[in-house]
Amino acid sequence: MQALIGMVPPEPRKPEAEDKKKERVAAGATFTWISSNFCHCLDNANEDMVKTYARVYMWYVISRTMFADGTGKNAPWM
Repeated sequence: MQALIGMVPPEPRKPEAEDKKKERVAAGATFTWISSNFCHCLDNANEDMVKTYARVYMWYVISRTMFADGTGKNAPWM
């Protein structure tokens, strides 16, 4: 993630010991994290920044439509 978009989403919360049911932890980023960090590209952004925002936008769109996970909340990065 760091090499592709310049930042990494926060680690997902781990299930607490009291949770009897085993939770799956998504390998990716939540759509809300993507939206809050890459909502608007600056008007005076350089070419590398524009490419990064374009890459994130394509990741967002493709993972929302073609490769959506079961929760509908996460964009897998694989």
